[in-house]
Parts: sequence; structure tokens; C-alpha cells
Amino acid sequence: MKQTTVLLLIVLSLIGCSNYQKALKSTDNQLKVRVADSLIAAEKYSKAINLLEQAVPAYRGTDSAAPVALKYANALYEDRRYPESGYQFETYRKSYVSDPYREYATFMIGKSLYEMAPIYSKDQEPTQRALAKFQDYINVYPNGEYLPEANKLVDEMQFKLDKKAYEIAKNYHKRAPFSRGGYTAAIASFENFIIDHPGSEFQDDAAFYLLDSQYSYAIKSFAVLIPERLEVAKEYYDTFAARFPNSEYKEQADELLEKINSYNN
Repeated sequence: MKQTTVLLLIVLSLIGCSNYQKALKSTDNQLKVRVADSLIAAEKYSKAINLLEQAVPAYRGTDSAAPVALKYANALYEDRRYPESGYQFETYRKSYVSDPYREYATFMIGKSLYEMAPIYSKDQEPTQRALAKFQDYINVYPNGEYLPEANKLVDEMQFKLDKKAYEIAKNYHKRAPFSRGGYTAAIASFENFIIDHPGSEFQDDAAFYLLDSQYSYAIKSFAVLIPERLEVAKEYYDTFAARFPNSEYKEQADELLEKINSYNN
């Protein structure tokens, strides 16, 4: 029985290969699409793509052009060829402006770019492009079918950008004692982060380390400059305490305030 099953699977595989080769060499574009459909159902996307690449140009200007083009874009996406799928979904969106699947294509442009987005420690240019495309989708389809998923992915990518910017600032803070101008660079980085990432969950972290950087900068200055720079640190403390009264850094911030006050007294 086992041998019979294995033999049957081999036969079916050979038939499938035969159909694929026949369609690939055929001039019958309907056959190419039918075989591509069966290959997509079997998750053999690479072979389906080869057939659809041949069929798409032949269907341009016909009533079947849009569905065939969409199958091609979807197959590229499923085959993880995200730069190509993004391009094909974009082409679809521009070519078929009244098509009912235009909303889906607009969403999938962003999703293709999302799949190309790296971890937060890498260059985030693909993430920024994906965010822009999802924002295009949200603007055009404010009540769209894919809005919940688009918003979820936007939040995920925004967190990634926030974390990237915060880690850059934190790295300046870490290196500050060992580099000339290190504290001023850290201060500028945390200030920029607070302004540029207002909704980030790293806001209290940035506000505390801004205070900490300013305090360290002040006490390591020439004596004549210390009081003025500590006064700036105190202003940072006041802002931190007002915005984040329950922060995990509250105790450390209070200790810095005590040091500032004891120096001034």
C-alpha cells in the first residue's frame, strides 16, 4: 500500500511537470493561466510566475488583464520577491483605477515594502517607504477593509523607527565620557528625539537621559559655567517630573535633583 501511494505521488508529480512544460512552450495564454492557477494552489509560485510573466503582456487591453496582473503580483509576493511584487501592485494600482481590487493592491504595495523592512538596528529607509505607502492607503481608504492591519503594521514600524532613534541617542550618552563634545551630542540627540517622536514609548527614557546628560555636562564644566548649566539640568528635571510622575526613573531623577540643589546651596 505504501509503495502504491509513493508511486501515485511520483506519477502525479510527473503529470504536473508535464503540464507545466507544455504550458510554458504553448502559445495558448488561457492554458498558461489555468496551469498557473493550479501551481499557485500547490504553492509552486516560482513556476506560476514563469507562466504569468508570459501571459500578462498578452492580456493587456482585454477584460482579463486586471485579474491576470493581480495573480502575477500575488504570486511574486507569496514567492517573497517583495521588490517585484511591490512594483507590480503599484503598476496595478495605476493601471486599473476603477477596479474593485485597487484598494487591495494599494494595501499590498505597503505590505511588500513592510516585508523588506529590516530589524531596528539596520538602515530604516525601507521602513520609512513602507510607512509612507501605508499612509497613502489610510488617506485614500479611511474606512478600508485592510485599515486595522495597516494601522497595526504602522504602529509596529513606528516603534522600530522610535527604537532606532532612541538607541542612537543612548549610544551618544554611553560614549559621552570618552569623547570630546560627547555630552552636548547626547543632549542634542535626546532633545531631537523628544521633538521628533512625540508618541514614542521611549519618551520618559529620553527625558531622563537628557537630564542625566545635562547634569554630567554641567559638573564636568569649568567652575564658572557649572551653576548656569545645572540650572538647565533643573529645568529638564522639572519637565521630566511633570510629564512622567510615575516613571521608573523617578527615584534616580530625584537623586540628581538633590545633587543639583546641594551644589547650589
